[in-house]
Amino acid sequence: MKNYFILKNLCRKMYLAGAGDFWFEESEISKGKSLRYRLLCFILFAFYISMTVLEIIGVFFGDMPNDEKSDCTTFAVSHIIVLCKMLSVILNRKRVKELNKKLVEICKDHEDEHRVAENYRIMKINAVAYAVFVYGTFVLFIFEGIRKMMTGSHFITIVTYWPFYEDNSSIAVTFRFITTGVLGVMMVPMICIDSFALVTLIMYKYKFITLRYYLEGLREQFDRNNYAGNEEYATDQLHSGLVEGIVMHSNLIRLSKDIDRSVGGVLALQVCLSSGSVVSLMLQLALSKDITLGAQLKIILFAVALYFLLALFLCNAGEITYQASLLSDSIFYCGWHASSMRRDLRRLVLFSCAAAQRPIVMKAFNMLHLTYGTFIQVVRGTYSVFALIYAQNESTAE
Repeated sequence: MKNYFILKNLCRKMYLAGAGDFWFEESEISKGKSLRYRLLCFILFAFYISMTVLEIIGVFFGDMPNDEKSDCTTFAVSHIIVLCKMLSVILNRKRVKELNKKLVEICKDHEDEHRVAENYRIMKINAVAYAVFVYGTFVLFIFEGIRKMMTGSHFITIVTYWPFYEDNSSIAVTFRFITTGVLGVMMVPMICIDSFALVTLIMYKYKFITLRYYLEGLREQFDRNNYAGNEEYATDQLHSGLVEGIVMHSNLIRLSKDIDRSVGGVLALQVCLSSGSVVSLMLQLALSKDITLGAQLKIILFAVALYFLLALFLCNAGEITYQASLLSDSIFYCGWHASSMRRDLRRLVLFSCAAAQRPIVMKAFNMLHLTYGTFIQVVRGTYSVFALIYAQNESTAE
């Protein structure tokens, strides 16, 4: 039941971050419906949306230097997509609860303690590394804002339409610090929801690994039981075990659609976020004339964080396809050919192998394939767009 506690603990963190209760057991985390909690969530998201709206207005109507205009554009695009990612999960709360229940129940009787511990270690490393990248970037933005303030300008991290660039009043300075705090708080539910999508993919991958080891164990069990006078018992055990494995495989195949409906929006929007925002960041880095080392570091780390999360999503999704492709051999070599019911088992094995040979490709919005190749295409496409815009800008400048 290790997966039970992993998911429950993650859902508890999502609840504390203000995203809501996603656990399938009622009143286990939220302890009933709380009006105070709903009011707090409403206030938090009102702050997030208001800040994003001010960024959007700043992009179109703001009068500010080029570097702040670039930051305003990058943050506006990023925060629009981040809000859409969070809302795509929050508005699908019922489906997410059903997904959590299925992730806990499927293959739970055959999970190995050591493999689940390894699974948890990988989840923890990936989630912590992503959080470190995100808050490392946030700290660099704060340092850059402090540096600007120390050199005679004003403190700035989030660039919004108001306060105006020339406004250095106490109200304006206070508002800039408040938006920085809002950004820091906004990152908590964002990281929790991204981590949930990542944990879902990793846990799904390990379900296929668990099933593969279970099917390989059927052959070992059959060989131990298949001796003179015990052939019928060995065959019955193989038959019942194979049927159970096929049922688990069918449930896992159906689970891919549940994952797409629940967190597919997060995965698809991350592709848009990583490609669009990174182009803006690269142009800002390439076209800025007097950019400081701190500003360069914050831009580079921001871009790395976006690509790092995308790589985690797409590579784990690609690993699901690979692990699922190994099941056909495990089914075929389960020992059916040596049993006394090999003619009856042959048809069952053939249908199961055929089903396992259909590649399970994770998709976002049922159209975008989440594979290793998609990650490479996104990286190449992003660089191509950057190179095109940069070349056009250089030719215009000349």
